[in-house]
Amino acid sequence: MIRGLFRICAVIAGGLVLISLPSEIQAATFSVNPTRMELSANHRADIINFTNTGSTPLRLQARTMLWGMQADGHWQLTPSDDLIVTPELLEVAPGSVAQLRVGSLVDGTTSEGSYRILLNELPNLGDDGSTQRQQIRVLTEISLPVFLEPVAVTRIPDIRSASMVLGVLTVAVGNEGSQRLDPQGITVSVIDNAGNTVSRRTMMSNYVLAGAMWPLNITLPANDCAKAASVSLSWSGISDTPITHAITTDGTRACASTAGH
Repeated sequence: MIRGLFRICAVIAGGLVLISLPSEIQAATFSVNPTRMELSANHRADIINFTNTGSTPLRLQARTMLWGMQADGHWQLTPSDDLIVTPELLEVAPGSVAQLRVGSLVDGTTSEGSYRILLNELPNLGDDGSTQRQQIRVLTEISLPVFLEPVAVTRIPDIRSASMVLGVLTVAVGNEGSQRLDPQGITVSVIDNAGNTVSRRTMMSNYVLAGAMWPLNITLPANDCAKAASVSLSWSGISDTPITHAITTDGTRACASTAGH
């Protein structure tokens, strides 16, 4: 169930906050199925269903974005014409279901294409065609991933670098495969110079798109930091053999933040 808790949008005329406040705050309530779409050269189109379980009409505007990852792991979204969505303005009556059709214009590629459909809730219209202002509306924005499957699918996680600064271990998790790494629990082991495991924990990874990198940051206790020589990662169902990388430091600053804790 998607509830309108993501973003509050208030339009105030002239930039002034009026003393007379609306009597209530409302948010749309609706469900989306599926929440992720996978297309290919043999499956170029699919449908997303929106069910309005609220008591007021639901209006959504759809935009298609190319989804990339910057060197620091942050998402980069840019408008794209690789996907077609119809209708671009979706209206769902209370208690009703509406469909958003999504199609791909891209042929099979060697690397998976990653996209996001951004859906912004629009204010409802009054009888005179103007937006309703009698109450504050909590307007929802949701982002649905769409993937265009490559010709050959491979998932190859990698550690590009591992460094320790001020007690924080930063592991650059790379993806050398043709398809994304999905969010999942990964096992992180810190190892000393003798090959002994200093600490082991399970952490939730983020999406790592094909060819991209995601930084995993781990704060280590002082004792573990002082012994850390390398780090090992393993993904259940993807990489049966743990991937290990030496940890680089800048000398005395490596564990300074945790000293004395």
